[in-house]
Amino acid sequence: MTTDTESTVASATTTNPWVPLVVVMASTIMVVLDSTIVNVALHEIGVDLGAGDGIEWIVTAYLLAVCISQPATGWLADRFGRRRVFLSSLVAFTLASAACAVAPTLGVLILCRVLQGLGGGALMPVGMTMVFEMFPRRQHGRAIAVWGMAAMVAPAIGPTLGGWLVTSFSWHWIFLINVPIGIAALIAGIRLLPDIGHREARPFDGPGLALGGGGLAVIILGIAQGPTWGWTSATTVGCLLAGAALLALFVRHELRRAHPLLELRMFQQRSFRLAMIVMAFIMGAQYARLVFVPLQLESLRGYSAMEVGLMFIVPAIATAIAMSIGGRMVDQIGPRTPVMIGCGGMVVAMGCFSQLTLTTPAWVIVALLSIQGLSMGLTMSPAMVAGLSDLPARLVAQGSAMRSLVTQVSGAVAVAVLGAVVESKMGTDPSPEHAQEAYNSAFLFAAIGVGIGLAVASRLPRGTVVHEGVSSEALLAAE
Repeated sequence: MTTDTESTVASATTTNPWVPLVVVMASTIMVVLDSTIVNVALHEIGVDLGAGDGIEWIVTAYLLAVCISQPATGWLADRFGRRRVFLSSLVAFTLASAACAVAPTLGVLILCRVLQGLGGGALMPVGMTMVFEMFPRRQHGRAIAVWGMAAMVAPAIGPTLGGWLVTSFSWHWIFLINVPIGIAALIAGIRLLPDIGHREARPFDGPGLALGGGGLAVIILGIAQGPTWGWTSATTVGCLLAGAALLALFVRHELRRAHPLLELRMFQQRSFRLAMIVMAFIMGAQYARLVFVPLQLESLRGYSAMEVGLMFIVPAIATAIAMSIGGRMVDQIGPRTPVMIGCGGMVVAMGCFSQLTLTTPAWVIVALLSIQGLSMGLTMSPAMVAGLSDLPARLVAQGSAMRSLVTQVSGAVAVAVLGAVVESKMGTDPSPEHAQEAYNSAFLFAAIGVGIGLAVASRLPRGTVVHEGVSSEALLAAE
């Protein structure tokens, strides 16, 4: 059974769609927060569990599970329905969070983090799919802006909240905090989430999941463990090459199937293709801000994790404000202008970061973080709307999964590439001044990347004309 776009919108708007959006937002906050809140507690977890080597697998295992699960979310949502998949994933994530909190050993904790990633990996793309289908096209910008506030702000407050929980209570609370949120979201979701959207009982592409999920997992494994194994080690290089080969086979396999796991021909839709490229580059700058600004402040200037986390509060508020502005702009004038303004602001901010010194005042750094936060917020909603609003109804869930994969992989690649730049520039036993220059080089590379994204954004649609996009039949018939 299938539903077209018009019937989806009609069924969604018979009740106020802003009410179920709150449920989706709460779940999104919980999942996104968990991607950054754990980092500040790794040392305490290792000490408490008596773990020596391998503590980094608490983070890596979660990333691998997310990458394995996300390619299948489009098929699951189409086959079983958005509501059922979303609520099932929410239950899995909440139960896994409770299990993480009481894990007696590092091995058990890592296993529970895998279960967390499998549940959390589905919540983000399915939740975004529901947002697009609950609201009519004319409100996509504002709806995605509200949803995106959770996705953009949660990572910024994660380290601060994690530092407070670990300092004031214990590391167990960084997982326990998910339990009441998850239970409340589940109860509200059962009552409020509509059962809408495209439904299709197409065959499951098991080989596609093995190739795509396996390829992504192996590449992320190589990237995540590269600093530990060494970037030129046989293990790291082998993971990257094997992952790339699996993904190449995945693309070949998907293009030959009548019912692929991910319809890669959706990249024939111009707005979707351009939006994915833009998001890939701006996520590089986002991760440069979230990873390398705290690193250089803590390692070179002696800031505590809590102090750095507090410096990100104002930028997080700026991002939330700009998300709302960007959402309204895309509804009124189309995606090109807000995305180009946002990319331009990010280029300026990252260029200024590349000129930091050891004596740069903290307020200047906060101001630059806020400029980038404003620019990032202004960019994300219009880019997502440009990418997904014009897809055929049957491809919205797959497009959302692809969007999540693009941001996940581009963030991991950015951290790896920029980390390699810092490592190569820093050398052995660098002075603080030399180390600062190494970090500045990474910021400069990030600025160049966003500059490329700005050039691509200039080709996005200028106005708000509704396009038909590429029809489902045309996509399937294309060779």
